[in-house]
Amino acid sequence: MRYFIFLVLYLLITSISSYPQNTLPEWAKGIVWYQIFPERFSNGDKSNDPAAEKVFSNDTFIPPDWKVSMWTSNWFEQADWEKNLGGKFRDRILQRRYGGDIQGIIDRLDYIKELGVGAIYLNPVFDAVSLHKYDGSTFHHIDINFGHNPSHDEEIIKKEVPDLPTTWIWTSADSIFLKLIEEVHNCGMKIIIDGVFNHTGIQFWAFQDIVKNGERSKCKDWFIVHSFDDPSTSKNEFDYKGWWGTKFLPEFNRTENDLNSGPKQYIFHSTQRWMDPNNDGDPSDGIDGWRLDVAREVPIGFWRDWRKLVKSTNPNAIIVGELWELSPDYISENGVFDALMNYNFAFAVNDFFIANKKQIKVSEFIDKLKEIDITYPQVYLDVLQNLVDSHDTDRLLSMIVNPDRGYNRDADERNTNYSPAKPYAIHYEMQKLIAVFQMTYRGAPMIYYGDEVGMWGAIDPHDRKPMVWDGLSYDDEVINKESGFKKGFGSYKVEQNIVLLNFYKRLTHLRKNNLAIQKGTLNFLYSNDEKKSFVFERKLDDNWFVIAFNLGDISDSISLYFDEQKISYEEVLSGEKGSFISKDKLGLNFEVNIPSRSALVYRIYSIKD
Repeated sequence: MRYFIFLVLYLLITSISSYPQNTLPEWAKGIVWYQIFPERFSNGDKSNDPAAEKVFSNDTFIPPDWKVSMWTSNWFEQADWEKNLGGKFRDRILQRRYGGDIQGIIDRLDYIKELGVGAIYLNPVFDAVSLHKYDGSTFHHIDINFGHNPSHDEEIIKKEVPDLPTTWIWTSADSIFLKLIEEVHNCGMKIIIDGVFNHTGIQFWAFQDIVKNGERSKCKDWFIVHSFDDPSTSKNEFDYKGWWGTKFLPEFNRTENDLNSGPKQYIFHSTQRWMDPNNDGDPSDGIDGWRLDVAREVPIGFWRDWRKLVKSTNPNAIIVGELWELSPDYISENGVFDALMNYNFAFAVNDFFIANKKQIKVSEFIDKLKEIDITYPQVYLDVLQNLVDSHDTDRLLSMIVNPDRGYNRDADERNTNYSPAKPYAIHYEMQKLIAVFQMTYRGAPMIYYGDEVGMWGAIDPHDRKPMVWDGLSYDDEVINKESGFKKGFGSYKVEQNIVLLNFYKRLTHLRKNNLAIQKGTLNFLYSNDEKKSFVFERKLDDNWFVIAFNLGDISDSISLYFDEQKISYEEVLSGEKGSFISKDKLGLNFEVNIPSRSALVYRIYSIKD
């Protein structure tokens, strides 16, 4: 059997070894991404809501009065079961479930499409105990509570031999996920999912086989086991490596350059299952790519082989790595990924747009952006995921409320100066400026679900509140000392900020309808450290935009020289129109007054006589 496994893996890898590495999907260039945290996006089927037995699978005690939390309830109000368990407020939040599921995402696809989104990134969807699903119990089944019939799905899964793909069956959760893929594609959008291939949860089937069978387990080499249990003693000697010391997340076994052959083969089969579900050689019924969790912690040799598999299955699939640092070793012609979550973009935005006392100069901001540009080959710049926040950070609006901390630093109740309060109008205006920059700059901008309607929140778990939907009536968010925070006390109305939502829609559709903004050239035309202003242009053939920002307290009047005889323009945010004509037939000066704390987006038309 072991010889057969090695033979299958060898043939699989060698059969795709000649596939070119540097294939970038054209569809991903400049596209608008939307990140969804499935458990908190929309509850489309209340009949599949999680049961306490699953939520507390890793615990010795199941609260008898536990129940799914009401979607519209006050985030900071504890349910009776939370109060009875005691402990810190944040400890109980992690045991809450709100019932978000795949049907909920399907039901909201019209909303996502109208928002101007081109591609969806889903946080983990595979069956797992936690709310975040980074502790997978399997990689070849969608979470049973995301489908229509959890109990039936659970029985189906028990009949399988999990390391034998020929025994795998499609559950109701799997089927509705395939329906989601189909509906996303019908809407003209793409969809990728999270791949967590460094570690699993302790309920992962192979890990449980080790728990039950110890050193006799057929999966004994799958994980980094320090010692097996000795049945002849009363003590449990079983010990293993958990990710960053977290025992709930056991790490796969590996060499310096590759994962162990057991998990590697299983991951390969699972990858193919979701990329070409009916295995007919046509990947149109499968996902359009992957976002890879803690990518640098997985041996790069594994990624090289895995990339070949992905690209041979679907040459137009995208591979996005979670890499917080500049990573030319992963993103290059000979690299293993197509793109990364561009946190260096977020760092720069934080240091200039959000920081107050620690705000960097305009010239330093531009230098940070140019550092990204020179780190990667030109062709990759248009597919980098330009995010500002995510499920791993506090929300954008709360960053703006709490400046000068450094990106993703001191963003919870342990910081006595951190305020989880609802933002003021001035904070929403700053978000608009950031949105203008994000949606007009180079790369592929990504919106974290709810940012577009004004959701706020500290870092995990507070950045993972239920999505705020129009048409639902939400309890006020009441923050007091019981929250653990020391600031931001008050009662705050929770509702969609429709003005902000419409503003995002204008920007995303502007981007979607103009190739210059999606993947045109980018040149900085002007910057002024003293006035905190800068201007850049995006251009592709005759599609031409000039975008200006002023974060200072006074207006900045500037003149930009263009080698044109005559131009007309429209400032797309205000609707202002005008024209300029050359006085000397050599060129013309485009006169711009940038008001304080504002952004201007000019569509420029070259007029030929």
